[in-house]
Amino acid sequence: MHGGSGAENSREIVITFEDLRAQGQAMGPLPSGYAGLMWSDSAWFMTKDFASSVCPRVRCGLLNAHARDITIESTHLFDLKGLSLCALWSDNVQVLVEGWEKEVRRYAETLTAKQDSATLFNLAYHAIDRVELKAGGAHVLITAIIILFK
Repeated sequence: MHGGSGAENSREIVITFEDLRAQGQAMGPLPSGYAGLMWSDSAWFMTKDFASSVCPRVRCGLLNAHARDITIESTHLFDLKGLSLCALWSDNVQVLVEGWEKEVRRYAETLTAKQDSATLFNLAYHAIDRVELKAGGAHVLITAIIILFK
């Protein structure tokens, strides 16, 4: 049951990267401030021209460039409600998803990304300001991120 305080100011968004264009390229760095968040420089988006060739039935996605970790941050607290992941070059990639608040790790869960299909994982990370995605040197495609801004 939700109380009335603050709920009317909450805004849930589903980030799918489908609005991004790479000006003739198959991928590119995520624009600074995209979706009101700060992204590490390893966060690259893939257009529909390339994403579907590495993960069937996927239109667009966020790639961890050079198989490096991705960090997503906000100056405001948010809830991470879900992630949709697809492994690119190998199956059953373990992705550690950490939720942080003011430099304190509040959540950590390891998700298994499958090759050739995106899987939606429901998460309940409440009142965090940073998410770290660690794929252990493997490439993954994030096809959706569900966030509730407080």
